[in-house]
Amino acid sequence: MRAHLTRAALFLIALAVPASLFAADDDLPSFRKRPDKDKEKAWVEEVGTAVVKAARLGPKAIELDKYELKDAGKGRKDLAITMTWRGAVLIKRPFVSTIVVQVDVSGGEKWKVLGIDYQDDNRISRTEPDATKIRNLIEKFNR
Repeated sequence: MRAHLTRAALFLIALAVPASLFAADDDLPSFRKRPDKDKEKAWVEEVGTAVVKAARLGPKAIELDKYELKDAGKGRKDLAITMTWRGAVLIKRPFVSTIVVQVDVSGGEKWKVLGIDYQDDNRISRTEPDATKIRNLIEKFNR
């Protein structure tokens, strides 16, 4: 009986893990369903947090410093975001990330992310920001 419960518990855990991974994508902000102007700052903070988490392994205490929406030509805008965060290992050392999200705004309220540029001042880590994970965010932001 005890072994039978253990197998059942493992089965349930195996089912729960993939579901939790898919649920994490649902928490990402969508550029197709942008919020009203009064909730814009919180939405931009979610966008910046998602990019920093994709770029770096285990960032902590991620905060929005500032953001600006700039014209970048006909039907295009750049969302410039500055985020501050601390590393998982070097908690006392703050880092600054500069993010530029290139957006096609020709679809009215349904924007489409075209690209994401990411830079930060973390020179302590021997790894570069994860460009593949950042590129993968584009599709998720456009859902």
